[in-house]
Amino acid sequence: MLTSYILEHLAVIFFAATGVWAGRGKSVDLFGVIVLGLVTSMGGGTIRDLLLDVPVYWISDSRFLVSSIIAASLSFFIARFYRLPLRLVQIPDAFGLAFVTMLGTSKTHLLGHAGPVCVVLGVTSGVAGGILRDVLSGEIPLVFRPHIFLYATAAATGAVVYLLVDAVWPHTPGSMLIGVGVILILRLVAIRWQIGLPVFRTSDIG
Repeated sequence: MLTSYILEHLAVIFFAATGVWAGRGKSVDLFGVIVLGLVTSMGGGTIRDLLLDVPVYWISDSRFLVSSIIAASLSFFIARFYRLPLRLVQIPDAFGLAFVTMLGTSKTHLLGHAGPVCVVLGVTSGVAGGILRDVLSGEIPLVFRPHIFLYATAAATGAVVYLLVDAVWPHTPGSMLIGVGVILILRLVAIRWQIGLPVFRTSDIG
């Protein structure tokens, strides 16, 4: 499907660009940024395809690999001259999250799996690459940080909305675009107004 192919390329580009964010302040060279970009952009989709027992998408089509390398390289050179604020870097990450989550959900759904499985693999597709990126760069994964607002929650909500819309209008590109829109709106609104879930805290009793 053309819509899925375009979204997959956009997802790779947006997520690969966040590799420079993970490498900032760590004296990571160009190769390191490219590796972080590749892991971020392709990690979630790779895990998804392995779990679904289907050909891994970037191995079947090497153009995704080329797009990711170019995006990571460009972000590296841009970041050398412009210090990007955290909120600005979160915008391409939000787009990558929306695109990858929706692709994972729709791909699982088209293979005939149950709704809950589609949501889980959709969210896994969206967040797993970022988790691998943060682990490699020695950081607490983005999805677990309290000040990174409505990350997996936005992804799960968008996946559920996609399935509901697709149940009414089966296999139309509009259902994917609506799901992407829901994730983007939730994520960007949460970033703007710092909306998040309650944080788990305990008090020590002496």
